[in-house]
Amino acid sequence: MPLDKKKAPQATVKINAFILPFVQELKGNLKKGMVTDKTLTGLFSVLDGTEQQTQVFNDPDAVSIVTELRDKILEIGAEKRISDNKLAKQQEISLKLVQERDKEHLKAVDAESKVESLKSNYRVLKGTYDELLHREHDCMALKVNGERCRKEAKIDFNQEGIMIRVCLQHAKLAEKYSKAV
Repeated sequence: MPLDKKKAPQATVKINAFILPFVQELKGNLKKGMVTDKTLTGLFSVLDGTEQQTQVFNDPDAVSIVTELRDKILEIGAEKRISDNKLAKQQEISLKLVQERDKEHLKAVDAESKVESLKSNYRVLKGTYDELLHREHDCMALKVNGERCRKEAKIDFNQEGIMIRVCLQHAKLAEKYSKAV
């Protein structure tokens, strides 16, 4: 081509396949003269988020649907924040209750341990008391092997000026022994 017929270099722009149909539609409307500076300004303001979409759409039904959806999104977002706050408060309360329950449970376990310890001490003391009481009422005579007789004492016997309690068997032996002396 001759130099005077050549076109000036143009800028090449790569476009995402997702927005390609929009760009082609815009380019076609631009060639037909359907796109004005006001329309382009409105499109860019919508992309920037500075202008309401109601000025871009020509269909009032579409505008009302978009407005309703935006309002619902805001309402749902507010409800979500409220429910998140309530959930956080409930979790905080639940944590405090669990901590209190654990603290009381530890107190109960400690109290049960003390009760069992006291029961054990009681059994030991009762055994000692029963042994001492039994010893007081047992026969005071010594057997041949040197151990104390464990039979129940029934008779008081005076042996060399000392009063002792003896069982029936040892009472007979003590009488026999005292007569022999």
